[in-house]
Amino acid sequence: MRINIIGGFAPVIRPSKLCLNALMICSLVVALAACGSAGDKSGDASSSPSPSAGQSAAGQPSAAPRSLKDALGQVSVPAAPQRIVAPYVEDALVTLGVKPTMQWSLGPLVQDYLQPYLPDVPKLDFANGVNMEALLNANPDLIVLYTKQLAADGAIDGFKKIAPTYTFDDATVDWKGTLRVLGDILNKKDAAEKAIQDYDRKVSEAKQRLEPVVKGRTFAVIRIKPKEVLLMDGTYYSGPVLYGDLGLQPHKMVRELSWELNKPISQEVLPQLDADYIFYMVQGEAVRPKANEWLADPIWKSVPAVKQGHVYEVDANYWMASGALANGKKIDDVLKHLVK
Repeated sequence: MRINIIGGFAPVIRPSKLCLNALMICSLVVALAACGSAGDKSGDASSSPSPSAGQSAAGQPSAAPRSLKDALGQVSVPAAPQRIVAPYVEDALVTLGVKPTMQWSLGPLVQDYLQPYLPDVPKLDFANGVNMEALLNANPDLIVLYTKQLAADGAIDGFKKIAPTYTFDDATVDWKGTLRVLGDILNKKDAAEKAIQDYDRKVSEAKQRLEPVVKGRTFAVIRIKPKEVLLMDGTYYSGPVLYGDLGLQPHKMVRELSWELNKPISQEVLPQLDADYIFYMVQGEAVRPKANEWLADPIWKSVPAVKQGHVYEVDANYWMASGALANGKKIDDVLKHLVK
């Protein structure tokens, strides 16, 4: 049984609506009745601060569950959860040295940049909605939902029948806050603070190296999708890293057109995108033929950044993700392309 999600780059990435009908709820109740006594909640969440690290529990056990406030209200979570499923929040778990019991996928698509840390972690496929049967069979003792939209329309009840469920309003908006919350839940506060300090140090060093190159220059990011090309915003994923952390100056079209939410752009308006530097990403290899057509078009070739050789392809896999690891890799890309 699956919970269907409609819209978005991927079902778990900023979805527009989560729909759960009565039949699905009834099916889940039946499945739980059949399987509720199965499995052992004893842990195998593991510590993986590096791809070769050994395994350890998420935190030290204590006596009683804890009551915490999440996006939906008060929630009771285990004192030391061991089997954690946190789809699309795996960046934070890996950063904390915790190996999840399942990982997000969308058909064959996974978070490639995390696979060195998660090579043997089963997939929780969102291609046709949340696969609740697979989630039930994974026997988690804690579920983390990255957005409250995944809990809408009564869906939270289905998740809570499987395991205690902590729900973020939107975990992608403030990755540091997300990391601190999970550090608290998983008894990894020190690891969370160290990761944030390490990231801030990386940002500071990168800004020093970039300053001579980027002063007075403007930037834009575009994403080539199957049916449209988007001018990326300043508030999600790449925007906060480039325009916030690194202090790069967004092109005026980003400010005026897409700052709050990415917007489609046509080839007709491309000549107005006279940013000094443009980063672009292609949404999957199936889109590559469309991207090649776009990039070969004379209008695109007339864009100033293209003529100057200041256009760089980057990997949507982590440029469309948020977290210490994803954001660190974005910074690495910027340095690689701009600092010679």
